Amino acid sequence: MADRTQAEIRLEIAAERERLVDDVSELRREVRTAVPVAVVAVVALAVVTKSAGLTRAAKQLWRFR
Repeated sequence: MADRTQAEIRLEIAAERERLVDDVSELRREVRTAVPVAVVAVVALAVVTKSAGLTRAAKQLWRFR
């Protein structure tokens, strides 16, 4: 029937789950470093253009850090 046992499949699933957790952690680290850069860029643009909408966008982005 099956080439793999139930225990082997469960081990493979557990290993894949661990890899996914590591990938999510890495993605969160990348987002944490990217959000402050984006906020600085939006704030600089808001200061240059004196736009209230951009200032609100910067405040909203800052909440995601």
